[in-house]
Amino acid sequence: MRRLLSIIVSLVTAISFAQQPVELPLWPDGAPNSSGLTGEEQETRPHFVTNVTHPTLTVYHPEKPNGMAIIMCPGGGYRGLGMDGEGYDMAPWFCGQGITYMVLKYRMPNGHWEVPVSDAEQAIRMVRQHAKEWNVNPYKVGLMGASAGGHLTATLATHYNSETRPDFQILLYPVVTMMQVTRGNTRTALLGKNPTMEQIQKFSAELQVTPDTPQAFIALTSDDPSVAPYHGVNYYLALQKNKVPATLHVYPTGGHGWGFQDHFKYKQQWTQELEKWLRDGVVFPENPEPMLRIGKSYLGTKYVANTLDQDGEESLVIRTDAVDCLTFVEYTLAQALGSSFADNLQKIRYRDGIINGYPSRLHYTSEWIENGIRHGFLTDITAKNSAHTQKISLSYMSTHPKQYKKLADSPENVRQMAEYEKAISGKVVHWLPKSELPEAGLPWIMNGDIIAITTKMPGLDIAHVGIAEYKEGKLHLLHASSTLGKVVVSDEPLNHMLNNNKSWTGIRVVRMSHSKNN
Repeated sequence: MRRLLSIIVSLVTAISFAQQPVELPLWPDGAPNSSGLTGEEQETRPHFVTNVTHPTLTVYHPEKPNGMAIIMCPGGGYRGLGMDGEGYDMAPWFCGQGITYMVLKYRMPNGHWEVPVSDAEQAIRMVRQHAKEWNVNPYKVGLMGASAGGHLTATLATHYNSETRPDFQILLYPVVTMMQVTRGNTRTALLGKNPTMEQIQKFSAELQVTPDTPQAFIALTSDDPSVAPYHGVNYYLALQKNKVPATLHVYPTGGHGWGFQDHFKYKQQWTQELEKWLRDGVVFPENPEPMLRIGKSYLGTKYVANTLDQDGEESLVIRTDAVDCLTFVEYTLAQALGSSFADNLQKIRYRDGIINGYPSRLHYTSEWIENGIRHGFLTDITAKNSAHTQKISLSYMSTHPKQYKKLADSPENVRQMAEYEKAISGKVVHWLPKSELPEAGLPWIMNGDIIAITTKMPGLDIAHVGIAEYKEGKLHLLHASSTLGKVVVSDEPLNHMLNNNKSWTGIRVVRMSHSKNN
């Protein structure tokens, strides 16, 4: 009885508090894109709005926030939005758990997929920008969606950058795939009448899952006549295949669009399961920095040298099961940048992202860094914090061609490599001598930064690369170790590693650019 009274009191409090929402314009200075729709929104049936042209985010603040936030994307086939049962009606329930709850009124695509996607991205940015003001942990922001809103949620969960990645996702009877046409023709509303196969695959979330896709809660019914159960089931299986924590709840009856409706026979079950999952099932990483979070998922991966040197013409090689020190960092960075892993990897690995034979690959780490800075996804942190400079001098590959499979019998490749070496040699870069790196690291070196270890070996610039991680107040290196034959976090602090290797002279530090990635 006491427990029941406590629940009633907290619910009443939550309701009174949640009835004071704040509706904020999503784009106060105007949206960056348009679907071509004009005029004012319309309520075509009770609580169902269409022709949304002015998107908003309605925020419900709980009396006792626990730091977690959820943005709800109502469904409606990308033609309208059911704002109550799949939106506002859930506010008291979420606020009663201490969750800051928001309802996103997003614009309809009208065949322009980028419009609702940009609205959802902006909603996540807004929450993180106001995190302190709203008592929200910026690394505990989830996205939730029903039906087509579930598709929007799954799209953001598989196409994101470091600013817009949800920390978890909640899907109710979601549209997931575009490979088949659903009742109501959601695909046409999103992609137009004649989408390309590339578009269809891109917006089929089950095909876009990676190991970094956010953890998920999925609920649906077996008898859904509008969105077949295979949408949610196949998405769950894709998450499982990529070892992404996920839970799937399938109820025998209920049809489609039940949301928070009391008439849904299994409302108590799904809400209790979700409450339990939000309390005990969601796991937030100890350090949410994307480079470190993703890099640590590679711990134990086998070290294998020269995996990129394949027979035949130069092509984009992806072997995440076997890495060397640089490919480990490349794969981590490509995932952290979000959206297309393969596209990201190509622009990271090749000069200006163009594959044109073996010499087009960025073999020297100094040029690899320069390419990343030029294209906006890397920032040179050492340049801003160390006064020490040195001139790059590269010649090792062209003067030792027999050590490289694609140079040994190709004078033309050797000639081109010599030209690239000459082009970057003489450039001045900032670095930090190992004598100036304390055991505890430095304030300007952060978790997840890329550490490039400089060398005095003639003709080379960088001997080894890894990712910075602080452990018990000391700076260590997460890296693919040739000595140990796998990806590890160094037992000894980084400055000890440097001092124990006579040919290593110091470090360069670069950071993934959060503002320009994607």
